[in-house]
Amino acid sequence: MNSEFRFWMPAHIRCGQGAARNMLDEIRGDSVLIISDPFLYQNGTAEQIGNALTGKTVTYFSEIEPNPSTTSVDACAALARQAGAQTIVGLGGGSSLDVAKVVSCLTTNEGSIYDYYAGGTKQFAPRTTRLILIPTTAGTGSEVTNVGVFTDPRAGIKMPFVCGEFWADVALIDPEMTYTLPKGQTASTGMDAFCHAIEAYWNRESQPMCDYLAMGAMKTILKNIRTAYDEPQNAQARAAMIVSALTAGVAFSQTRTTGVHAVSFPLTTEFHANHGTACAITLPAFIRVSTEMAADKMQALAQFLGYADVQALADGIEQLMVGMGMPVRLSQLGVTDADIEHIAAVGMGAAAQMQLTPATMTQETLCRLLRTIL
Repeated sequence: MNSEFRFWMPAHIRCGQGAARNMLDEIRGDSVLIISDPFLYQNGTAEQIGNALTGKTVTYFSEIEPNPSTTSVDACAALARQAGAQTIVGLGGGSSLDVAKVVSCLTTNEGSIYDYYAGGTKQFAPRTTRLILIPTTAGTGSEVTNVGVFTDPRAGIKMPFVCGEFWADVALIDPEMTYTLPKGQTASTGMDAFCHAIEAYWNRESQPMCDYLAMGAMKTILKNIRTAYDEPQNAQARAAMIVSALTAGVAFSQTRTTGVHAVSFPLTTEFHANHGTACAITLPAFIRVSTEMAADKMQALAQFLGYADVQALADGIEQLMVGMGMPVRLSQLGVTDADIEHIAAVGMGAAAQMQLTPATMTQETLCRLLRTIL
């Protein structure tokens, strides 16, 4: 265990039932922009939150795709500038929260996201627009990280954007926001949270505080995810899942993710898997190879989670996914053997993440891993 580490979590975390409709005291200024996906706007959730902001001028942007594009970011930033937004509220899954992060900076910085990201040469001036992030899934942890992930349609790639200005002023955690989450999203986002936790735990840059947070998150997720999946209105399970996702988010915000997430990028952009599925589908295989460099640590985790050994943990995770209707083979996403080399090459392109995996990660070893789950 690394005894020399740093831990930085500047976001104020506020958690409670109904908190999303009682946040007027968190707003700064008179003009508020609420950013959500189309579903949350069309079903009235975004407007319910906006209507509770008595005395404020509220504008809405809901053109957020599952893998948000740089085009959507620039369109949202134009609206934020036009509205003179002083507070940005991101409402939804990771896509909406990530867009809210960068738009909160672009509101008072000139130009396009391209000026700051994917080869851009500018840096954001310190953010003055207030940023409040409200997750509606129990999975992404984006509300407590300084990372956004965006798809660049010009280059046809999905890349992370790390920025110190992306830390939220307030991460507002309201379990009620997850009650209407469909079963498929409950499963995929819950497994995404588990991936965040285990990747923080086995990470080559892991540290004690992250380990403790990650272990607790994993145990609670395994205890509650099936109940949340089977009983969507179960308040106890929903609360446990969203707090676990938050905890896992705090853990990986310090370490970053590893090979599981690096490989997910081509699976989302080219094979159209949702993010949680794209991560979880390779998770059992990565668990199996994690013993190469973290055998003792992973054995301790397996036993803590109630499994005899690491292989049993990998098998148990796979069985859990099958029970929730999730794919466990790449072929279920339409991947063929001819695609493996390309997927591995794109995954290896995220070298900083890939090399945090506790196993030898080369083009050859990654192809071998992917073929075990084809």
